[in-house]
Amino acid sequence: MKLDPFDKVVKKRNGFPLLILGGAGLLGLILAAFFWLMGDIEKPQVTIAADSVQIGLDKQVSFEIKDAKSGLRSIEVALVQENKKVLLFGKTYPRKGYLAGAGPQKIEETIEIKAKELGFKDGAAELVVTAADFSWWNWLRGNSTVNASAITIDTKPPMISVMESPTYIKGGGAGVVVYRVSEPAGRHGVLVNDIFYPGFAMPKRGEGVYGACLGLPYDIAVIEKAFVVAADRAGNEAKAPFTMALHVRKVVSDKITISDGFLSAKLPEFASHYPELAGTPVEQYIKVNNEVRAANYKKIQEVCAKFQPERLWDGRFGRMEGSPRAGYADHRTYLYNGEKIDEQVHLGVDIASLEHANVEAANRGLVVFAEYLGIYGNTVILDHGQGIFSLYSHLSQIEVPLHTMVEKGTVIGLSGTTGMAGGDHLHFGLLVNGIFVDPIEWWDEEWLKIHMLSVL
Repeated sequence: MKLDPFDKVVKKRNGFPLLILGGAGLLGLILAAFFWLMGDIEKPQVTIAADSVQIGLDKQVSFEIKDAKSGLRSIEVALVQENKKVLLFGKTYPRKGYLAGAGPQKIEETIEIKAKELGFKDGAAELVVTAADFSWWNWLRGNSTVNASAITIDTKPPMISVMESPTYIKGGGAGVVVYRVSEPAGRHGVLVNDIFYPGFAMPKRGEGVYGACLGLPYDIAVIEKAFVVAADRAGNEAKAPFTMALHVRKVVSDKITISDGFLSAKLPEFASHYPELAGTPVEQYIKVNNEVRAANYKKIQEVCAKFQPERLWDGRFGRMEGSPRAGYADHRTYLYNGEKIDEQVHLGVDIASLEHANVEAANRGLVVFAEYLGIYGNTVILDHGQGIFSLYSHLSQIEVPLHTMVEKGTVIGLSGTTGMAGGDHLHFGLLVNGIFVDPIEWWDEEWLKIHMLSVL
């Protein structure tokens, strides 16, 4: 059977429209991409950190620049004052393609500005950020943003006057330093050796007056440095020294025998909270008494890192009725079968009363911790404001929810044996900015009046 030549022509003609349609589709895609790029009229977005409005002697300034479509092509940051302009940061990014994302879509940078070294004077200036993208808009020049932020250059540190400070203080003791800062302060407080105690405003004492509660570690041997530190809002920092006579604390030693009965009673509790415990019972005990103890103290410091700026407490701190079982800063040696296996320092006071006795809030405060805490067992921590905290441990039951304001004498739990407790008792601790101090001072009304309340 012969094919009609006309059939061949028809078949060829039937393929021709498909070719036209395919070409039109490809052209459409090209045009769509072109107009998408041409239609990218969104300018790069510039965000400068809020604390950059004041520039001091040495300032870290952070900024973020975004361009979600074509991506960033170039960035410049300059400091401008009158006729003076200094480029602080400049970067051009290579093109990675001709469609979306030709450049980075987000850039975060931090630059250091030393205004005085750069020849700028104190006063008004501008921080100018210029960013351009890879858009085909504007005849291939792309979109650009110029963000000019008014700033103030201030390179003079504030003046500090120390108004009051403790005459003497002992290891594990507490006190208050009062100081005046000549201008509104940013970060401020007291630095003793390497420990920083953040300050708080004392408006009743006058404008620009601040205070900081400090508590010294039990084992401090010498005060190498003691300064009030304050930085203004531009970041300029000043220091003012003060002196205190240090009474070194005497060492009190104690020995505790660890029995097999104690280990068999306590280790299952710890294993339920720390399933990674392994080894012999003694090895597990040593791990809990060291590694878990250290992790618990780190958590306590985290809890105490933020405090209510106003004083919530008033008057003498209450003491649970009962017999003292261990004192603050007792140096404990732990014995097993007559041999030393560990040693630690006890940073609180143990008080034994009736079994499951009511444990009351020692003073008015905010519940900032109420849960299980390793060697401390069920624990409640109260924030009394201005860096003062109290801790109640080994509770059999917790009676107050988190974030509750409790009055002095409120029952917050029941005494017990949770954690590293051999018998029913309360472990009571006092902390100043995360440092355990001697609770006995806080039970002494006369001491509180002289050293704390008369100042605060």
